[in-house]
Amino acid sequence: VLQDVLGQSYVVENRPGAGGRLALDVVRRASPDANTLGVAAQGAITLFPYVYKNLGYNPLTDLTPVSRLVSFDYALTVGPAVPARTLGQYVRWAQANPARASFASAGAGTTPHFVGTAFHRKIGVAAVHVPYKGTAPAIPDLISGRIPAMLATLSDSLQQHRSGSLRILAVAGAERSTIFPEAETFREAGIDLVVPGWMGLFGPRSMAPQIQTKLQEALQTGLNSPAVRAQLLTQGMFPSTTTSAALAALQRQEFEFWGPIVRDSGFTPED
Repeated sequence: VLQDVLGQSYVVENRPGAGGRLALDVVRRASPDANTLGVAAQGAITLFPYVYKNLGYNPLTDLTPVSRLVSFDYALTVGPAVPARTLGQYVRWAQANPARASFASAGAGTTPHFVGTAFHRKIGVAAVHVPYKGTAPAIPDLISGRIPAMLATLSDSLQQHRSGSLRILAVAGAERSTIFPEAETFREAGIDLVVPGWMGLFGPRSMAPQIQTKLQEALQTGLNSPAVRAQLLTQGMFPSTTTSAALAALQRQEFEFWGPIVRDSGFTPED
């Protein structure tokens, strides 16, 4: 997108591993000239300080928030082991069957892990978290009834919902999903929990304001083009660019939000 709008060449260099921490460490050590930028999911920016003892970077001081890029939804999905077709029915089932109320996620220490933890704490159920190595291996266990529920991105289970093998009950966003408005929000069901999913663009510390503005304007133009918007929607995401100040405020808000949730969960930070 930036290359198309700005006419400047950008090379995409994937730095997989460690949940995105390696890539952000590269950005942290780069010069603040906009030649090195990093795309990060919210967990790496707001949650990881509580998940890892030696994170290697301080998201609040070592990086420059440039713009949020896209938003998406986290969803509570259940399989045939749960006789619930609404969130209210699931809550009643979980409260009546606390020993069976476990939930899957894509891994320990991920955002869906703690969304699920926070949700079940809100309804007074000490549900057991079952971490998988990604969402894909959890889906068959959910369909077979080995695990009753899952917290994941909405797009992870949308196909199975539409085929009838799974049921999406609710999303964690402030509003109903753009791509699946049939699902109510947690808040609509009377549960005060709002955790919108997002990804953002970050640069090295001390990036000049004029560079930030230039990048924001290019992202606003590029991500909202009809072709790019349509492509994002097929992946369960939609453009949601912001100013640097707005992304910084969101980052700080979520950083403060996750602290007590992770501590109260009893999660032990990893090295």
